[in-house]
Amino acid sequence: MFFSVGCENAKMKRNHVLFAFFLSAQIAVVANGYAQTTVSADPPPPRLAKSASLDSINPPTNDQFTRLCANTADPADCGKRVEAQQLKQPSAASIVRRDGKLLAITVPGEPPFIFEDIDSEAGPNVSFYSYSAPADAIVLYRSRGDKIEFVLIHRATASVTEIPNEPKFNSDGRYFVTADFCAEGCENRLSVWRMERRGPVRERVFAPRIAWSDADASWGSPRRLVVDITEGGRSSSINLDLNDPRWSILLP
Repeated sequence: MFFSVGCENAKMKRNHVLFAFFLSAQIAVVANGYAQTTVSADPPPPRLAKSASLDSINPPTNDQFTRLCANTADPADCGKRVEAQQLKQPSAASIVRRDGKLLAITVPGEPPFIFEDIDSEAGPNVSFYSYSAPADAIVLYRSRGDKIEFVLIHRATASVTEIPNEPKFNSDGRYFVTADFCAEGCENRLSVWRMERRGPVRERVFAPRIAWSDADASWGSPRRLVVDITEGGRSSSINLDLNDPRWSILLP
């Protein structure tokens, strides 16, 4: 039975599951259930240092994802195909290593984060997905059964954060957005996340009055989003500035 990457994929990207990661040479298992980093309202963080010798490794486009994952057995197999392509990029060897079932993520001045794939239907199974050089952040694709979600490792703060969908970073790496919309099991809101001293934190959220059946967000400028919406079978786009009064501010 093959893994479909059409409408099923949109649904599978939006589920929260438990995951375990293994840290340092001792590979101590730490269970993380529905966790995200939480940060107090610290003063504005210092300018994020870029990894001077590293280039970003962009996530696959929708067309690339569909091509890579066509006729795969399951989401875990799909993730490994994406990872195999991403590991060919020049920057990959400096930030991530694959050794059989183990995936090691390097963090400056710290032991690596080590994730182990579990040989069972439930998983979890973790694959390298992308890297943002301005944010110095690694995105992992995690599957368990037929469910897919994403994990962000911010190398500058050695923080691990579960996020509801694929993150889209703005040009300076200070913010990223997630759009999580579907008929069932989704947050059904846009979230803008800000890089803080201890890692990323949700700064503001936007929930439409009339639910969207699907949405995708990208950055038109460092503080303006372009949101592609599917609503009632019709597609449209809106521009949404970060100072728009319709946002709910979680952290000033």
